[in-house]
Order: sequence, then structure tokens, then C-alpha cells
Amino acid sequence: MRTRFTELVGCRLPFQLAVLGGVGTLVLANAVAKAGGLGMVPRRVGVPEPGSAALGKGFLIPFLPALEKVVEDVRGLRVAEFFWGEPQAVIVAAAHSAGALVSWQVGSTEEARAAADAGCDFVVAQGVEAGGHVRGSQPLDELVAAVLDAVSVPVVAAGGIGNAERVAQLIAGGADAVRIGTRFLACPECDAHPAYVQALIAATSDDTVLTDHFDGDGQWPAFVRVLRSSLEGAISVGNRSTSPPSAAAEAPMTMACYAGLSVDHVSEVMPALEVVHELTSLLI
Repeated sequence: MRTRFTELVGCRLPFQLAVLGGVGTLVLANAVAKAGGLGMVPRRVGVPEPGSAALGKGFLIPFLPALEKVVEDVRGLRVAEFFWGEPQAVIVAAAHSAGALVSWQVGSTEEARAAADAGCDFVVAQGVEAGGHVRGSQPLDELVAAVLDAVSVPVVAAGGIGNAERVAQLIAGGADAVRIGTRFLACPECDAHPAYVQALIAATSDDTVLTDHFDGDGQWPAFVRVLRSSLEGAISVGNRSTSPPSAAAEAPMTMACYAGLSVDHVSEVMPALEVVHELTSLLI
């Protein structure tokens, strides 16, 4: 299926993997790229030598390294994505100098306009339904419609997207692609702790909560959406770290178990390739 996103990025499908900081892996990103989407990895995850795979790397503005390091990190990749901070032309230009496309994940029309004005090639509009760090406060449908009216660059929809019907609805409504994270936490290629995965499978959207508890002891004050059980566990031991439980975690349910409202559709462990095929089945 061709959209402005697939034409720009060079993917077969209008589909982007969320970065999944702390548990995202190169194996997971490559599986999504093989399926036809854009695979993303966190900044600290290494990537292979430049090639044909549609891969990108995500950066958090509160923890952005020197721009020279950004350039080094994204050279040879399709996309450099930035989140949680005012869009800056100097950052966009640095990533462009390495040959990467640049996206900025936004939570408002104002931020989307700023990203486009800064030179971003596309924007990711994140609805309040998202898991992890939640930038805005609007429902996804409302935000995507407003951002599409506000900018001329392609717009990717993110937040609470968990099944093929929702993917098709958003693309039909004008989104150039979808960006999905929670469904991939239960993939064997992800580094999420098994207890975290089982909690996701057992949970519904009613079991998620927005909280400002996980602020890294004041380093990153922001609302996040997590499983309520993990918030209760973290409070009981005084943990405020933003880190989610990787496979090596010793007390996974006292950590930030991020989950979007799409957790309703996490019902089993499933390879990433199959997840992408399922989610895009109504687009082909």
C-alpha cells in the first residue's frame, strides 16, 4: 500500500515500530523491517552496517548526546526520530547531514508546526491513549485530524493502536502511517521480562493508568501510562526509575511496565513478523 510515508521512507507498508526504550532490540527492528515496515531501535542499541533495511533510531531530548554523536549514531539509517522537547532546526540539520530522514513525535498541533518549521520530514502525532511517556492530552483521532490540517509533511498516528480494524480506520482517515509499540512487547524478539509480558497478556485497558510517579527521581518529570499493578509495586519499594523491566530485571513488577490502551489486544506471545501481518491485513 502506497502513502506519503511509504514513498518517503521506502517501506512496503505504512507502519512504524515504536522505539521501546529499555526493551527494544535490533532483532525486533529487523523483523518489522523484513515484514515491510520501519523498524526502530533505542539510541543505545547498536545497528548494523548501512544496508537496505528500513531502520531508524530514537532519541530523547532530555538525554540527547552531543550533535556529533547523533550524526555518528544515525549515519546509514533511514530515520532519526526525536521526542520530548521543543523541535530545533540545529538538531534536524545534524541528522540530515548524516543522510537520515528526521521525524519528531509530538503531542499538539503547535509542536507539529514547530517540527515542520524546523525541517522535519514527517511528524508522529501521539494520542493520550499511548503507553510509555505521553506527550499530549488529546485523543488520537482528534489530534491526527488537527495535525493533518496544520502541517504539509506526512503524519504518522500513534497511541492505543492494537488491531487491524483500527489501523485501517486511521489510514482511511488520512494518516500516512501508524506507529505501534505495546503489541510488540509480547514478541519473542523483544527484551521485555517474561513477568511483564504475562502481565500485559492478562491486562485490559482498564488496568492501565497515567501517572507522574516514574520521574527518574526528578530527572524526567512527565506523565506515563503503565500497568496499575506495576505502579503499586513501585510505590511499595520506592522505585521512581523510568526504566522498564528487561529480561534481566530482578523485580520486574516494581518497575515501569509501560502499556497503552491497545493492551486489550495483547493476548499471546507472537513473532513480530506475524504481528505486522495481522495488523496490516486489511490494508492489502
